[in-house]
Amino acid sequence: MLRLTKQTMNNVVIFSMLFMMLLFNLDSFLPAGKAEGERPLLPQESYVLKIEQGSQRLERAGQQWRQVAERIDAAVSPENQINAWQSARLKPVESVDQQVAASSPYVVVVWLAGQSEGLVVGFYPGQADTWVKIHGQWFLLTGVTMHELLPWNPA
Repeated sequence: MLRLTKQTMNNVVIFSMLFMMLLFNLDSFLPAGKAEGERPLLPQESYVLKIEQGSQRLERAGQQWRQVAERIDAAVSPENQINAWQSARLKPVESVDQQVAASSPYVVVVWLAGQSEGLVVGFYPGQADTWVKIHGQWFLLTGVTMHELLPWNPA
């Protein structure tokens, strides 16, 4: 029978732990692939607390949602608005029309549970499409309309 000394057993434990650490962090050593496809507007499994645009906001009121704005389109209920935010998709784009980039955006701050800072999103409405700028990256809004996300803005 094989007898391991105390020093040999310690080395086995140390190398086992190093191997486990390598396995758990393997994805950080691999090169990250460029995300080509669409992604959701809000992070998956995120718990939204409040969506603000200036003095207008969509906020949680217990288990319900409440819109606080000077002008709200009655056709878009608070539940429909939050559902639109959760189903909105972003398609990455390489470049944006200079006229769109030079225009002033609708700046929205989305407050998520567990985050100390809000997610700042810039919406740039165009003639047919709406462009979105998050963390300096440009996207095209798909799946919903700008009016569904921000019903208090003029159409």
